[in-house]
Amino acid sequence: MIYKEFNFGGKSNPLGSFGAIIALTIFLVALFFIAKGIFTVLSWAAPVLLILTAVFDYTVITDYGKFIVNLFKQNPLWGILAAILTVVGFPIVSGFLFFRAYARKSLKSYQKSQEPKFEAYEEIKEDKEEEFLDLKRLDKPKPSPKSNSSEYDNLFN
Repeated sequence: MIYKEFNFGGKSNPLGSFGAIIALTIFLVALFFIAKGIFTVLSWAAPVLLILTAVFDYTVITDYGKFIVNLFKQNPLWGILAAILTVVGFPIVSGFLFFRAYARKSLKSYQKSQEPKFEAYEEIKEDKEEEFLDLKRLDKPKPSPKSNSSEYDNLFN
């Protein structure tokens, strides 16, 4: 039997797979600091975003409040958990609500721009009260009855 061995670290590498573990640790630490920075920026901007949300569309905030209240009514445990997460994650919630209000405002303005616009018009009255087309009635000759005619043929006569 032939066995093949795949070694990514190489046979001369004393650390073996520790290099991959160290690289993964460095990547996760960098990801943590990036997330922490975003959360810090959002925590400073959260009050401003909440005020802008109220200016753009205050119903977004009231809808979110109704959602939390409905959670309390349906399942109090989920309602308490949602309220705690709202307080702890206030920067994220305010960013989410701002994005939602901005999206609604943009959608409403887009829909307004797509509405048909009607122009004012002026009705023109003609002096002569005659028909546009004066068509004379044509008299059709009555067809002679044929022996092989059917009801279908008689419909067109």
